[in-house]
Amino acid sequence: MKSVELTVTIKTPRDIVLREISEYTHPPILHKRVIKSVQVLEDANNVSVALWRLKVLGFTRKAKQRQTITPPDRMTNETIEGFAKGTLESTFLYETDDGTKIVDRVDVKVPSWGKLLEVPVAWYTKRITLGILMDHKRDLESKYKGMSK
Repeated sequence: MKSVELTVTIKTPRDIVLREISEYTHPPILHKRVIKSVQVLEDANNVSVALWRLKVLGFTRKAKQRQTITPPDRMTNETIEGFAKGTLESTFLYETDDGTKIVDRVDVKVPSWGKLLEVPVAWYTKRITLGILMDHKRDLESKYKGMSK
């Protein structure tokens, strides 16, 4: 398993950042180049399961993810079925003087027969994840201008 880690600071309060990045209505709109659709299958007590349709290397793939929100500062997304099964994304939120620092760690899981692909898949995952985080940064900073703390 290969891990990638990214850090981005968003000039918005932590509670707003957690709420906004964890909800399901924005992904097909804000991240339309990568996320084609999200269908929530279960949602109760800060744990949800959703079926995602993702565009990866030009192909549309399906993945089922379990999202667990642990307020005020943590969220995990575990791929439980489909494309990239076994991949775990852990998101940690830290309040700073500038707003919210997000540390996003993705433990990329590839099938045993694909070990040679682990490094390029991790690189691609890092690139996609950074793009998604930067989408959030632009969106939240424009929506919540002047609310960093």
